[in-house]
Amino acid sequence: METIENLILDFGGVLLDLDERATYEAFVALGLEKVPPELTAVNLDFQRGKVGREQYIAFLKRYLPPGTTTAQVEDAWCAMLRQVPPARWHLLECLGKRYRLFLLSNTDPIHIDRLRRRMDLDAFEQLFERVYYSQDTGLRKPERALFERVLRENGLEAARTLFVDDTLENVEGARAAGLQGLWLDLSRRRPDEVLAALAQGDSVDFCYVRVKITGV
Repeated sequence: METIENLILDFGGVLLDLDERATYEAFVALGLEKVPPELTAVNLDFQRGKVGREQYIAFLKRYLPPGTTTAQVEDAWCAMLRQVPPARWHLLECLGKRYRLFLLSNTDPIHIDRLRRRMDLDAFEQLFERVYYSQDTGLRKPERALFERVLRENGLEAARTLFVDDTLENVEGARAAGLQGLWLDLSRRRPDEVLAALAQGDSVDFCYVRVKITGV
């Protein structure tokens, strides 16, 4: 097994705490009676940048009472967003001293704009060599082409690159592209545990994956 020199991290769930139930409850409070059957497909294209912000809002309003405002829809959609705990900022600083560090997130312009207003996202992004938001790429995890793009654009060797995500499907996509993959099962481990282990250069052995850490 190759040692790790490059680290690609997911955003929501790994670095940013999320509460997806809060978004569902916020839409129910607005008057949503049932989840639209097309919602998953529309969300995926929204994250790929193939559905625009206004188009997405209009889609959601079709399932909400007349008079629901754009601001109310965006507030409900962003209810899931919590925070990046201060300890994780420090861990990212430590990780950046040991690895080439990248961020790879399935996200959308509503969430990113809200985070820019809620936290110093510019400073957060500067902790990484490069940041990839799906909305800007036309691709999303677990698509192999997205991982290959990150590798190609940054001259990374797949076998020496570790991808960490809390969604198993995304980790499997990374492995299919030749990367090492670490699934962070949030029901079993907290993000801080794996980030601290990686920052200290310890071997990580959980979620059915052993990762050999470089001794930089």
